[in-house]
Amino acid sequence: MFDAAIARRTLLAAALAAITGCGSAAASDAQSWRTVTSSRQPSGERALDVQVEYGAGRLRVAPAERPVLYQFEMRYDEGQVSPLTEYDRASGRLRVGMESRDRKRGIRMDRISDESRADLRLSRDVPLDLELKFGAGDADIDLGGLAVRKLRVATGASETVVAFGKPNRVAADEVRLEAGAAKFEARGLGNARADRFRFKGGVGETVLDFGGAWDRNATATISMGIGSLTLRFPRSLGVRVVKDSFLTSFDATGMVKRGGAYYSRNWETAQNRLTVEVDAALGSIDVDWIDE
Repeated sequence: MFDAAIARRTLLAAALAAITGCGSAAASDAQSWRTVTSSRQPSGERALDVQVEYGAGRLRVAPAERPVLYQFEMRYDEGQVSPLTEYDRASGRLRVGMESRDRKRGIRMDRISDESRADLRLSRDVPLDLELKFGAGDADIDLGGLAVRKLRVATGASETVVAFGKPNRVAADEVRLEAGAAKFEARGLGNARADRFRFKGGVGETVLDFGGAWDRNATATISMGIGSLTLRFPRSLGVRVVKDSFLTSFDATGMVKRGGAYYSRNWETAQNRLTVEVDAALGSIDVDWIDE
């Protein structure tokens, strides 16, 4: 019988190899750690297009204290990476992160430690389009209280938490989340105030928590490879789940099957509704109901 845990470890190793470039130099090579800090105050920006490219380490994104447009601090090994900080005021585009000094070999994981970290703080007052690409390590993305119009988060071999702890200050067009060989959790997605959610997962454990202050109807499209998926819904939300799966178990506690879909018992009377389409290959899908 196919073992999903073994498959996850196999693909995790492959993902790490791709990120590291399979470097073979001794781990005892000398390291030279540096810290770089960059920040800017608002100067009439109407929007901010933020692109984060962070290969490996510990990454945190959170709201900034006023009056700050953005603040970026990174601790890095200058022997293998260079800091990336570019801001174009005319277009409102900000790029931050790291670049490998050796593009052929990539970033060597044997030289990544707790010292490798980055911290990005973003303005609460300026509308944001945020695209975040994260390779390996730990990421804590706290977007509560920001003004996120569009969000895309793509992770590799990592443990990632994306949270909307407070309602989004603007309505989001779309929230797009992607995870490779990963442990991925999204919290408070209802607070994103998004019309559309999209999630694509490779191998791993995924939790999608749709709790929050709902003020609209929305759709969610979920594609899973191998692993476990937990869907958490507030009891007041009307939920419809359409499932297309291969060898996937589905625990639809609290839902009623009608035709080819599963419905929450309050679907007809709920003020706000979420339609979820799930396409999964191998693993398990569980539904949890949460109190608000």
